[in-house]
Amino acid sequence: MSTNNAAIFSGSLEDPSKIVEIKQVPYPKASDDQLIVKAVAYAINPTDWKQIYFGLTPKGSITGSDVSGIVESVGANVKGFAKGDYVSTFVQGNVSPDFGGFQNYVRADPSTTLKFDPKQISEDALKEGDYESSITKSFEGAASLPLGLTTVSISFASNLEIPLSKEANKGKSILIWGGATATGILAIQVAKQIYGLNVLTTASSKNHEYLKSIGADETFDYRDPKSLEQLTKFDISYALDTVSADNTFQQTYDATKGSSNVRLDNLLFIQDKDLKKDDRSGKHTVVNSTLAYVAVGRPINAYGMTLEITPEQFTRFKELWFNVLPNHLSSIKHANLKVLKSGLESANEGFELNKQGKVSAQKVVFRV
Repeated sequence: MSTNNAAIFSGSLEDPSKIVEIKQVPYPKASDDQLIVKAVAYAINPTDWKQIYFGLTPKGSITGSDVSGIVESVGANVKGFAKGDYVSTFVQGNVSPDFGGFQNYVRADPSTTLKFDPKQISEDALKEGDYESSITKSFEGAASLPLGLTTVSISFASNLEIPLSKEANKGKSILIWGGATATGILAIQVAKQIYGLNVLTTASSKNHEYLKSIGADETFDYRDPKSLEQLTKFDISYALDTVSADNTFQQTYDATKGSSNVRLDNLLFIQDKDLKKDDRSGKHTVVNSTLAYVAVGRPINAYGMTLEITPEQFTRFKELWFNVLPNHLSSIKHANLKVLKSGLESANEGFELNKQGKVSAQKVVFRV
């Protein structure tokens, strides 16, 4: 059986260059409902370093959430995937020595795995450096997608319950707070390409032109006090806060004051009771916060809680994930990429870049 190395949390935060150490770990065991993916490239997500620095990652845990690669084996019950497929997948990392994304061989669930046309993906590694947003043509680009697309799909299909019909959504608007985040970039495209919504988004003004190029209809500078007032003039049907701090979800709510009936979602368990209410005449509904881990369809332990998705929510998610989203993978653009040197050790540099806020509208990626 092949050797399997992984980026393991060292247990120490003193030296940013030694947050993870590379150790050999057992080859992953997959159930009949899962895949094994031979990793080619990885992507850094904010949740990776946050779980580590917020004390949620036990020493010895396998780090990382996003990975792309080639299917090595397929469980007996898995349909739609075969050995040799080019894929990217999102897994729950940073919590256990038994599973995680930053290793040579990864256990994956079909409902968090994307399959790409091999003609679309080049096997050639991208050199170190910065790359502009584009459709997915590399394993590095593919690695940047799964967590973000899983999050957007759970939010839109399961929680916000947006109809999968452009006709039904005609004339309706969605607000994406934080359009230049990795999730926001994907949310804008899914909202426009798949749902046919009018897309409003907030971001730093330097990113406005880019966000309009991928589907945003109206852009607003979140630092401009006039933006909130301008947004209240729209009748917004749906809102997703991809930044999800206490103040940003409050701002998202405030921006929808003029809306007749809006559903709001965030990614940080912020509830309706946490909001300072205004005197609006319209109706608002704060849905259960989106957490991508539930996309596997079984109870998940995270942040000291057991999280589940209802059968109805899972059905709506699977309709989007398996039957609709694959038709758009050739047109959805990934974020700008910052490619680090190859090697699992680059997880340390990637965590630090994200932690220091040195990436904007950009995803940090690296090869095995």
